[in-house]
Amino acid sequence: MRRLQPIYPSGFLFDHIIATGGIGSGMFFSLSDDHTLGRNESRMATLLPYKDFCKQHIIMHYISVLLGAGEQGGFQSYPIGKVGDDEIGRSLIEKIKKAGMNSSAVSVAPGAATLFSVCFQYPDKTGGNITTENSASNKVSPEDIDAFFTTVHPVKNKEIILAVPEVPLAARVRLLEYGRQRGSLNVSSVLSSEIDSFKEQKGFHLTDILFVNIDEAEHIANSTQKDIVNNCINTLKNLNPSISIIITDGPNGSYTWTDNHLSHTPAIKVHAISTAGAGDAFLAGTLTGLCCGLPLDKSVNIGTLLAAWSVTSADTIHPDTNAQTLFNFIQNHAPGAAREFAGLFKNITAI
Repeated sequence: MRRLQPIYPSGFLFDHIIATGGIGSGMFFSLSDDHTLGRNESRMATLLPYKDFCKQHIIMHYISVLLGAGEQGGFQSYPIGKVGDDEIGRSLIEKIKKAGMNSSAVSVAPGAATLFSVCFQYPDKTGGNITTENSASNKVSPEDIDAFFTTVHPVKNKEIILAVPEVPLAARVRLLEYGRQRGSLNVSSVLSSEIDSFKEQKGFHLTDILFVNIDEAEHIANSTQKDIVNNCINTLKNLNPSISIIITDGPNGSYTWTDNHLSHTPAIKVHAISTAGAGDAFLAGTLTGLCCGLPLDKSVNIGTLLAAWSVTSADTIHPDTNAQTLFNFIQNHAPGAAREFAGLFKNITAI
């Protein structure tokens, strides 16, 4: 399998990732009107034949496929989660295995349904989703995190810990606690509705790199002022002076705060079929760049490229993703980046 290559002879800077977050599926509705859904509004919409997946699955799929997870002596991916005892859940476990992930910590929760989302999309391709709270993913517990480290025993060195939404905060914080104990690179994201609880449970203190979107940044800053980005950064710096922060802002690109420096990365203009899953693709691409040895500010560019590629598919996981197709996309849409990151694609030839 062709995969992205590390830039250092010693191999990947991070050679495995342990994650928890939502594993599930969903459906898409296309709205014919641009105005935002009202609190008491009923509206007709078109059901679309798109395939939807949930946060952990999207992120881990891209990282695993691009880095060749599961290959002998290669990168390793360890998702921790739960699915329901249903056809959807069993299908998702097979997809996880096919992508090269170690599925031993993805278990079936008796009596619960697999996580499900209803996504809605406006004519400009933006949108949102409503996700089941009482799903199998909601049954992931701190004890499941303990059980993983008791049975799998991953090596501590060169490790990324990833805690993302759609499983309870207690489990995500427990995973971050293990990461801190093990000297891992702790990465997390948090929903706007979870910010106060995440703060109370010391989630920000346990995080090395935080990924949020502009709405979540506004809630962290507790401000509706124009300078949301700097207000968010200042709030988080007071909680954790060493934290790195990445804020995505849709078509306006992304902002990266690391090593006391703020930079802006513009989005790549492409014909978007659907923006659903773009933020998760961005996170995945950024971590993929870190694993290959790129510094964080450069890794963000890989996230930007993967996010742009992802929106050219109607599905939240672009089904054609691999190192070759990503390289071809970059050659066509960002040739400068193709030259800049040639070392990552040194076993790939242009088609």
